[in-house]
Amino acid sequence: MATVAQTQAPVSPLPAPRPPAVAQPPLISGGATIDLAVPLYQSRVVSVVTAANRVSVANPDVADIVVISPTELYVLGKDLGTTNVLLWDRDNHLIGAIDVEVQHDLNSLKRKYAELLPGQAIEVRASQRSIVLSGRVTDAESLNAAQRIAETYLAQVQTAKQTATFQQSSSSRREDKTVGEVINLLQVGGTQQVMIEIKVAEIARTEVKRLDAQFNSIAQGLGHWTAGGVNGGATFPNAIFLPQNANMPIFTNPAQYGPAIDEFQPTTMAIQNQGLFASFLDKNFLFNLALDAATQQGLARILAEPTLTTLSGQEANLLEGGSFPIPVPQNNNTVTIAFKDFGIAVKFLPVVLNSGHINLKLNISVSELASTNTVTLGVAGSSSVFVIPSLSERSASGVVELSDGQTIGLAGLLDETTTTLVNKFPGLGEIPVLGALFRSQNYQKGETELVILVTPRLAQALPVGKTRLPTDSYTEPSNWDYFGRGRLEGTGPKTPDTGAPEGTTK
Repeated sequence: MATVAQTQAPVSPLPAPRPPAVAQPPLISGGATIDLAVPLYQSRVVSVVTAANRVSVANPDVADIVVISPTELYVLGKDLGTTNVLLWDRDNHLIGAIDVEVQHDLNSLKRKYAELLPGQAIEVRASQRSIVLSGRVTDAESLNAAQRIAETYLAQVQTAKQTATFQQSSSSRREDKTVGEVINLLQVGGTQQVMIEIKVAEIARTEVKRLDAQFNSIAQGLGHWTAGGVNGGATFPNAIFLPQNANMPIFTNPAQYGPAIDEFQPTTMAIQNQGLFASFLDKNFLFNLALDAATQQGLARILAEPTLTTLSGQEANLLEGGSFPIPVPQNNNTVTIAFKDFGIAVKFLPVVLNSGHINLKLNISVSELASTNTVTLGVAGSSSVFVIPSLSERSASGVVELSDGQTIGLAGLLDETTTTLVNKFPGLGEIPVLGALFRSQNYQKGETELVILVTPRLAQALPVGKTRLPTDSYTEPSNWDYFGRGRLEGTGPKTPDTGAPEGTTK
């Protein structure tokens, strides 16, 4: 049986990769003008066909020219900007001109973008001392990253200027030494809308217990003595003595020449709201008693649910409340009016990340006018006064990261305060049971519970015809409803087409 020998052809080795082509230096001849871009603090070589005999640089602070040979020039970028170079031959004929633009190292910046932000269509250009970014990125996170990377090149230039003068002449004619800025013209593709739902819930409870005992008593008929007691304060008239009768007191108020009981002036007792009072009077003894007793309880409830929608990367704010004027004195003896906002204020900046999470920068404030701690300002030369109210404010700010539809408690507060004050008559206030008549007690307790919940959602447009407004349930009252029943709204449902109650026409 014959066998067939199979031979295997030798495998030729793969060709070695070619080295990257080296760009040839630009060539200038025949009086032509060429454009040359030189990165800052780097150099380029320019070839000349005809040997150059004389070289002139318009602004040596921007670029420095070194003649390597009669046919080669070395151009060094010293500062951001533009200048031009002229060359002449031995016969003083113009060989050509070079328009030099010293710019940021854009090729290095492009490589950084390709390495750190792959797949992003980012274009980089130079505009005098600034860097211009254009193109389209997929999300706001890449947009911010591209901005920060470009800013590092500006910071590199600023650091170089501060640490070295790069052999700048002390007689430099260049006055503009600004670094420039990053001009961001990038567009975000597939921008999403973010809707944020905020719930602010607060319960405030107050409790006040007050027992204020005030009394005054006076007794006479004790020989030359008149005695008494007081809880709540009293005043006594001044007395002078005449030289002709030093034993006879004469009071400054002529109406007080009467009995000693008229010389005693206790502070007027008062009861704010609830209380008891009693008075006893006989020939030589007077006793007055007032008990101001009260128990007060208060409850305040605040519930706010604002909802805002904005594009990813764009700030949105909402104010539901108002503003009140505040007079502001000026140096020229005039008064201007500034306005202070109060109410429910919400500011948030959402950024949708590649992972689908939503980064939120939030600032929430809930404030209301308070009657305590007000400021009253008078106007010179006038009886007018300005009453500036105070504000009771609860605010929270922070940065959170959530998925679509997740809820997080941005802030929470549980505050409890207790205040007790006791004023008592020395000695008598320590007597059991009856001692309550000789002391005043004030007890205050306050509790506040506050929570702020935040829920971000990726918003979508509502279907046509599915919107519902708060005014949809309002119907105009008929004559019978308005005049006969005194109602401000009608009782019949709206018709789908006209929005009027059924059985009526518009």
